[in-house]
Amino acid sequence: MKMKVSELAAQAGMQLISPATNASTEVSRVYAADTMSELIAHASSGTLLVTHLDNAQLARVAELMDAPAICLVDGAHPGRELLEAARRAGAAVMVSRSGLLKTARTFEELLKP
Repeated sequence: MKMKVSELAAQAGMQLISPATNASTEVSRVYAADTMSELIAHASSGTLLVTHLDNAQLARVAELMDAPAICLVDGAHPGRELLEAARRAGAAVMVSRSGLLKTARTFEELLKP
């Protein structure tokens, strides 16, 4: 199942800090990891990246892999560098109060067909 980034954030109860450049951008799958190499290896078009990482390189991964959104976990507020890089990449940024695995499961449940 696919869902618009803003709709997914709202249904999951996540705080959408910065919307995607294209409001119709959709998420089709979720991948959660805390290493850049794992995110690069598993990201693809339509993948929501869930992580603790908060740096501008994360937005670059989203741009290279055509990932529509990034979700930081444990209530971490994204830094200015990440927000600016995500805006340039066209990726949305959201925040979850929950941990990595719980956040990923929440999104996966919403995306089930």
